[in-house]
Amino acid sequence: MKPMIERKLAVITGGCGGMGIACAREFGRSHDLLLADISAQRLSQTEAQLRDDGYLVHACVAGDLADPATIGRLMEAIDTHGRLGVLLHTAGVSSGMAEWERIIRTNVIGTRLLLDAIESRLSMGSVAVLIASIAGHLAPADREVDALLASNTPAATLIEETGKHLRRLVAARAPNASFAYSGLSGPAYGVSKRATIREAALRSTAWAARGARIVSISPGIIWTPMGRYEVEHGQAAGEVLAQTALRRWGTSMDIAQAAAFLASDNASFITGTDLRIDGGMVPLRLGELV
Repeated sequence: MKPMIERKLAVITGGCGGMGIACAREFGRSHDLLLADISAQRLSQTEAQLRDDGYLVHACVAGDLADPATIGRLMEAIDTHGRLGVLLHTAGVSSGMAEWERIIRTNVIGTRLLLDAIESRLSMGSVAVLIASIAGHLAPADREVDALLASNTPAATLIEETGKHLRRLVAARAPNASFAYSGLSGPAYGVSKRATIREAALRSTAWAARGARIVSISPGIIWTPMGRYEVEHGQAAGEVLAQTALRRWGTSMDIAQAAAFLASDNASFITGTDLRIDGGMVPLRLGELV
């Protein structure tokens, strides 16, 4: 049975994660869903759960977004199933989950491939909401790294050159306890998420010319499996809540409902910017560094 009102697609990457599922439930009320995730098994389980709850899931695409073949299948699914309304890019890996090379590959290269491909599918009113992190605000800024990660450097060379810069950053920051790292995964995550924030800013003018908007959200400590794993295994375990002014975890719905606002007509004058949803962590951390 065809709905009486034609609905656009909400494309959700990382569709099996805590934020991805919350976004699916929030946007699935007004959009048809297209989910992407690296795990085919988890996608099948998530799709079944959402369908049982009455949501319309048009398609699921499994694979690594840093693989052009996965991007191709995702674009084919979009072309097959409708007009793009909103892209919710929640896919990513953190410093507690992966080595630095995979962090750069997934968070930087995968995001770039996705946005490059989806730009030709934009229509009037399309919106992208990219999930970044407060790590992108707190990591030491470096002009050379930012320029490299915003460039069109081929993937293998980009990873190699980023590694050189990360080693330089670690060597330079090691005496400062506020930025002490063991290994390269911590700084890799920070620069990768700053790259996500910059993607929204740098692409916003071109998107506006197509009648579309692009924004990012920087979550703080969020009660998701990835967030809990980070606190349990990361270097800041035991300190994270103390560094959050509101003294509580954020929830996936905190992020999904903010994304719903940013994707709505109520936010029609907002593009190219980042919204911190961190419970006041960044102001506290910046105060420590003054």
